[in-house]
Order: sequence, then structure tokens, then C-alpha cells
Amino acid sequence: MTSHGTHDVVTETRQLFTVLIQNRNQNRDTFGIRNRIVEVNSLLVRQVANRMVHRCSLDFDDLVQIGHLGLIKAVERFDPNAGYAFSSFAVPLIRGEILHYLRDRVSLVRVSRRLLELHSRGTKLQEAMASGSGRYPTESELCAALEITPRRWQQACQAKRSLRVCSLDQCVGALEDERETLRLMEALSAQPQEEDSSELYAHLHYFVARLGADAQRLLRWRVFEGLSHRELAHREGVSMRVISRRLHTTLQQLQLQLQPMVIEPAPLRPRQRRCPSTPTHPHRGAHGQ
Repeated sequence: MTSHGTHDVVTETRQLFTVLIQNRNQNRDTFGIRNRIVEVNSLLVRQVANRMVHRCSLDFDDLVQIGHLGLIKAVERFDPNAGYAFSSFAVPLIRGEILHYLRDRVSLVRVSRRLLELHSRGTKLQEAMASGSGRYPTESELCAALEITPRRWQQACQAKRSLRVCSLDQCVGALEDERETLRLMEALSAQPQEEDSSELYAHLHYFVARLGADAQRLLRWRVFEGLSHRELAHREGVSMRVISRRLHTTLQQLQLQLQPMVIEPAPLRPRQRRCPSTPTHPHRGAHGQ
């Protein structure tokens, strides 16, 4: 059953569109009437936003603001003579406007805004400290300047990395060689190991922790932050050849330490098939000569 308030909105909307069409035909200003239609039907936007706020990372007020753009488009495109209610026409446009915005500009992953702000502040501070001292600060120096714990900074970096979207056709390469053309989809679709690798990761974490601060910093920038050799060389103030050599040495060191813990499966040998009609010795004839 339609409530009295809803009936008033429908009636007023129909009357406003009648005046709007008349003004359009007479080339008169329609700005005020359009605004009134949007104001009367703003509840439609709030209803759509309320249904979508739990499925995205935007706040309710942001969704309402974006949804009003869809409502304005609905006012511009609606034909009162089409035979259906304005709300039936407007709701899909409102929802579509919000979905398009989320698809193009907003990550579908819900991330703490405080962590993102902390990462932004830390990145700017890194650049400022590097400009002043000629080198990038260590993690402990940066955390001391930000007055946070290393754990908190790692959480901020992880939050920032979670927003990155990579194409499955993106080329990925080994750390010591950027000329590899392996696609990300091929790397992700590789056959996983059947055995549990948690122990191997624990040993890897132990050996990485025993590396020097410079090697740990290069691995973190290269592996977790995805910086290229050129960017690493710029940060360290050395050539790309030096960066490549350092990474290659570090990875070789880790590989040698982890090698005893990795059990490589024995290669499968093709089964030899013997034909019953073939003689046992190839140099003997049918009569044993």
C-alpha cells in the first residue's frame, strides 16, 4: 500500500515534469525545476546508497553524492509519456552511476584510511629525509621519525599494496634478470607443490632476518614494493649493474642456505617397451649367430 508521503512525491514529481517539458518547449530556463525534482526524489539516492554501503570502501555520504549525479542524469533523460514511474527509471541510473565510479576509481578492497594516510605521510617523509641526507632512511629511522612501531609501518605498507591491481597479462621476471617474459597468469597457474611449505617459509624468514640491513632493504623494495632496478639504483645512488649484482648475490646466498631443505622430485624416466618379436641381443641372429 502506497503511503501518503510517497503519493505526494509521485504527484509532485509528475506535476514538476509537466512544467519542465513546457519550459523546454518554450526555451525557458529549467534549472530551478530540475533542482526541485532532484530534491523531491533524493530519498531514492539514499535508499540505493544504503543498500550498497556495506559492499564497498566508500562512506555513505560519498555514495549519496555520487548517486545524485545519476539522479540528475535521470531527470535529463526521463520521458513522462513513456508510461512508467520516474522512480523505476531513476533507480537503475543511480545504481549504475555508483557502480561505474567504484569500478573506475575505487578499490573493492576495504582498507583502513588511517593506514593509507600513514603510508602517504611516511613516503613523503622518506623523500624529504633522502633529499636532506643523500640516502633513504632505514625502517627504524623512518619509524622513529613517524613515532610509530615498525609493525605499524609494515601494516601501512601492506594496506597500500592491497590496493594494487595487476593485469594477468603483465610480464613478470626473476629478480636478477628483468628480461624474463613470463606472464603473471602463467606464474599463478603453475602447479603448486603438494607438500606443506610452511616450514620452508619459516626457514626463509629466519635466513632473511640474518641478512644485512642493506640486503633486507633491497629485497623489501624489490619483492614487496615492486620497484624496478632503475628505481632501486636511484634510491641507493648506484648504478643498475651494482643493484643487479647485489640482488643476485643475496638470492644466491638464500638459495644455498635453503637448498638442503628443498627436496626436488626425481625426474620420471620413460618406460622401455620391449617388442616380443625383437631378439634379446641385437647382434645375434635368429639362430644365435
